[in-house]
Amino acid sequence: MLFVFFWGANFILAEIALTEMSPISFSVSRFAMGGIAMFIVMYMQYRAECNSTSEKVAFIPKIKNKHWPRLLFVSVIGATLAPWLGIEGLGLTHGARASLWLALGPAISTGIGYLFSTERMGAFGYLGVTLAVIGTIILAWDGLQPEQGYWLGDLILIIALALTVIELHAIKPLARKYGSVPIVALRTAIGGTLYLLIASPELIEVTWLSLGLWTWIAILAGGAIGVGVGQWVKVRALKKLGPTQVVLYGNIVPIAALLIAWLSIGENPNAMEIISAVFIITGAIFIQVIDSQTEPTPEIRKKKEEDLTFFTQTKSES
Repeated sequence: MLFVFFWGANFILAEIALTEMSPISFSVSRFAMGGIAMFIVMYMQYRAECNSTSEKVAFIPKIKNKHWPRLLFVSVIGATLAPWLGIEGLGLTHGARASLWLALGPAISTGIGYLFSTERMGAFGYLGVTLAVIGTIILAWDGLQPEQGYWLGDLILIIALALTVIELHAIKPLARKYGSVPIVALRTAIGGTLYLLIASPELIEVTWLSLGLWTWIAILAGGAIGVGVGQWVKVRALKKLGPTQVVLYGNIVPIAALLIAWLSIGENPNAMEIISAVFIITGAIFIQVIDSQTEPTPEIRKKKEEDLTFFTQTKSES
């Protein structure tokens, strides 16, 4: 629960940091901190696994040649384009609103999976998607109002979210073959390196010594703790609580972001944002929790839980 509020605060910290840094320079700095922390956590897990077994364990799996095109594809869209567009969109809206768009991920993922016959939906799944669509329409309509002017930021965030969902579907075969943690780490290293090259001109122009305390907290804590340690927390939570409970906690993040924004920087959500939040979060719960419990066979339920596990391991980075 503590990390739910920390992830919610991440959106607000990013909003504060963007007053001192360009979106891409802040994003790639936080992404780099998160990538370093992730590899440290991954290495610690690797050492623990080596000590607990007599078999030889590979730190980084050997990827077959035929799988490299897919890995490069998901690396670019998931670890370069999605975080880049996500932070640019945040710069044109505000943190709590961006967290609401992120909560739409399950509905979009389920809809795409249903269209391409990779996922099945029950009655509660249809209801959840419907509620999420209603919430989306309300939030989009609010962003189009002249006094709000969020439409461009909303559009960029939707594109970033769509790329994240495409990545989730494209990377699943690799994650099932090589393991989700190693594949996420590889995709982060490849995409993050490209992201760093793209952002290097902006990074050179940053006057690092003049950055404020909260900006440094956003970079270091938001990256190292939010992404790196956060991955370890999610994996531990998934083992102890199970995917359903972790997903329920994950769906509280937008509520935490709205509350923290109100308490810390006096950012009051308007009525339309609150109403859309109720529809989107309720829809996500129907899709991810209630509908998954009505699947007809244990095999389908197990596959659903694997998908939920992988979704919770990757969505916080974008």
